[in-house]
Amino acid sequence: MTRRRQVTGTVLPRGGTTGADDSPDQDSEDVPREVVMSAAERARRWRRILAELRPELPGEWSIRGTGVGTLLVREPFDWSLAWIGYDGSPSRPAGWLSAGVQPLVTADAGRVMTYGIRMDEVRSGPRTVDLLSDEAADHVRRFVLDSGLPVLDRWPAERLAEVAERDFAQAPDRRRTHWHQAPGWRVVTGTASPVEPARELAALCRVGSAPRSAAGARHRAARIAFYEGLDQAWQQGGRAEALRFLTGWRDRVLTERKLDRVSAGQVAPPAGAGLSDLGS
Repeated sequence: MTRRRQVTGTVLPRGGTTGADDSPDQDSEDVPREVVMSAAERARRWRRILAELRPELPGEWSIRGTGVGTLLVREPFDWSLAWIGYDGSPSRPAGWLSAGVQPLVTADAGRVMTYGIRMDEVRSGPRTVDLLSDEAADHVRRFVLDSGLPVLDRWPAERLAEVAERDFAQAPDRRRTHWHQAPGWRVVTGTASPVEPARELAALCRVGSAPRSAAGARHRAARIAFYEGLDQAWQQGGRAEALRFLTGWRDRVLTERKLDRVSAGQVAPPAGAGLSDLGS
């Protein structure tokens, strides 16, 4: 049996896993050729669809990332990333469109759907999309304009910060996960010290059994390092030092996800160019 390795990203924003630009991964000898070529063709078509759609959207947008992990991103962004993306498997022709807002004030900057929507959650319209079909561009356009943009508009940075703070104010056994952003938003808005929620989150990361995988262990260690680092930065230099810590962490994560890469022919401001005056 031929062993198959995933060549399209299903967790974003990591920039996809088909290699630089739209070419298939160079280390893919164990992947059937037809799967590699199909993945690369879908990636090229996805970028063409986004390039055609971008001028129709209100405001400024950029195309960031690589492969099918490429995102359409609202510009400028600072501490939250509004994006349009695609999820798919190399073994299936169809995948899913999604749109969401990713807070950039936590240890984790991978894509979550807490503040977003996927096309199979929409009551009308197709539940999946085949990027190689004749209808793909129209399906993407209708999802983005009718369902994606309204969801993105419901989650400005101010609301994310407010929801995080309300969640933190709950009794610990009644909290959800919004409060994981509370330390970062407190620094960005300048409304309060991040120390209390940061210390609670660092302690929470240490509770429970040890992760079963090396990836799980790295993930937990990164979360602890983030919250402890933010705490220490605040103690050493107040809000200014904590902001520097958050900025460095955010920019490093965006680079790891390849979202610092903007498609040729575009001029997009760097992360933070639109830094809001939430706390001024």
